[in-house]
Amino acid sequence: MRLKKPSARPQATSQREVSVTETLIRTATLVVLTLAFASIFRFWQPAIKLAQHVAGTSAWQELYSLFHIESGLGREQLILTGIMIVCFLLALAIQFIGLIVFQRIRKRWS
Repeated sequence: MRLKKPSARPQATSQREVSVTETLIRTATLVVLTLAFASIFRFWQPAIKLAQHVAGTSAWQELYSLFHIESGLGREQLILTGIMIVCFLLALAIQFIGLIVFQRIRKRWS
């Protein structure tokens, strides 16, 4: 009876580990970007009009019935939640694109 040799594992392209400091910087950047986009919805008139338009659509009205929201305060909270989710996703996309660009620049300098 022969024992098989353990086959060599194929080397996967390993990503470098992210440090705690880099994680904190990324998190802070994400929070700052999210708040910056949220302030756009607060102070820029076209963004306010867009939010009002979206809140008036039939799809948004369906969300009110889905979550059983009947008060004005509940509607405002859902609108604010929607704005913050959109701002967060936009900030996340911007950060992701920025990280890709930063990695490519880093590779060129290496």
